[in-house]
Amino acid sequence: MEKVVRQEYNAPALEKGLDILELLASSTEPMSKKQIAVTVGRSVGEIFRVLSVLVRRGYISFDEDTGQYMFAMKMFSVANQYPPQSQLLNIAKPLMKKLSEKVNQSCHISWYDNQHLVVIGREESPYKMGFSLKVGAKHDVCSSGSGIVLLSFCEPDAKADILESSGATESEKQQAESLLAQTRKQGYFIGPSPQISGITNVSVPIFSGKKWLAVLTVPYVTIDSDAVHHAVDSIETTKDELVEICASISRQLTP
Repeated sequence: MEKVVRQEYNAPALEKGLDILELLASSTEPMSKKQIAVTVGRSVGEIFRVLSVLVRRGYISFDEDTGQYMFAMKMFSVANQYPPQSQLLNIAKPLMKKLSEKVNQSCHISWYDNQHLVVIGREESPYKMGFSLKVGAKHDVCSSGSGIVLLSFCEPDAKADILESSGATESEKQQAESLLAQTRKQGYFIGPSPQISGITNVSVPIFSGKKWLAVLTVPYVTIDSDAVHHAVDSIETTKDELVEICASISRQLTP
């Protein structure tokens, strides 16, 4: 049988645009045209027209006073039009608001795509103090409540691929693996944040049919009720509320 040779095609302008979008999406600071060119390994002349098109289409923004570019939110808006994600957020957002108001904690919903576990929606705590993640923030799969839930409830054949692309060390992977059986058994994860003292991650899966779809997390801030002069919901109460809301979201999703 004659071997079929796969034809590879190049689209230089498209590749330039994608390089720029990926760079600016990962940058915490605006960048000048020269900085962008140097970082993506192009000349200013090579990227000038691409930058202009990306600004005109709203994918990046340009500050005329500083001459710098930064990532715009249109890409996120386009991604949110993806039907499964759009349906999830439409159902989850009002329930997330209700949850935050009830337990005085922030919460965020995360979705795994293209080797990253990313925050796609959040609700701030109504209380004057709290902790929250930005929309677009990426989780360390092996070092977050959201990641442990992902690994516990994703399709078994996907777990190895997720771990392989996570960038975690072998000890981090082993630590994560040790938490999966208990998380699956109880249906949620509760554990201290490995990054921030005083934060306890409470994470619960959301399903579409029988398939894991996303995870809703409360980064629980330990607050002294005597110091703030009002009752503070316990972690256990917060967990129960979170489990109930995730079950409600799962029931409303169309497989």
